[in-house]
Amino acid sequence: MRIAVGGLNKNQMEAAIKAAAPDAEVTVTNDMTGAQLIKQGKVDYYFGACESGGGAAISILIGLVGYPKCCTVCKNGSKPNPDEIKKFVDEGKVVFGMTTGAIDRTVPLLIDALRNK
Repeated sequence: MRIAVGGLNKNQMEAAIKAAAPDAEVTVTNDMTGAQLIKQGKVDYYFGACESGGGAAISILIGLVGYPKCCTVCKNGSKPNPDEIKKFVDEGKVVFGMTTGAIDRTVPLLIDALRNK
């Protein structure tokens, strides 16, 4: 599993991914490069975080990769929902946004859903 990480709290995101998927290949980058890596097939997924989960976390990716491939898996003020995350993964989403405060709770659920798709 190859994952690009961007947005805020990149180091925390990388650590959460490595804890949930020690075998994952993680590239810490920025939004523009992350979008290019997805489009070129050099990474499988992009995880981004910001305060809302859908603004700075994935807004550039929405424009460059396309809205149908992007989603917010945890919004500000909510908890990650495993069923909703599974639905997004089953729909073929590859860009995932989440709030900075929910990285440690969201990433394991997202990794689990991606492994079981």
